[in-house]
Amino acid sequence: MFSGRFDSSFLSQLYGGDMDSAREIFDTSVHHLSLELKNAINHYENGDLAALRRVFHKIKPLYGYVGLPTLHDHILRFENKCAEVSDISELRYEFEKIISTIGDSLHILRQELGRMRSFTNSKAS
Repeated sequence: MFSGRFDSSFLSQLYGGDMDSAREIFDTSVHHLSLELKNAINHYENGDLAALRRVFHKIKPLYGYVGLPTLHDHILRFENKCAEVSDISELRYEFEKIISTIGDSLHILRQELGRMRSFTNSKAS
């Protein structure tokens, strides 16, 4: 049902084969991740470490809902790193890497969302 990039057994259990619900959650997650990616960049550029950490705290569960637990773990590590540093500049390398990872994940999620839409459209025909 889901492509190999995702934890298919978890998603099958979570959505119980209801592709319409899964598609809705994927769509909502893509929307929120896109918005929060912009917020993260703004908070980083403004040097607001607390706000940056809150953004990553908010997006972390989205990766669970879409069956990407490895990315959930990366986000958690970055969120924790935000709490450990005293100056946002200490996160430069990790921030650039996590922003790139989120961008890549958005691409993967959009591809899967397109695949899900095609699946549900072909099923309706």
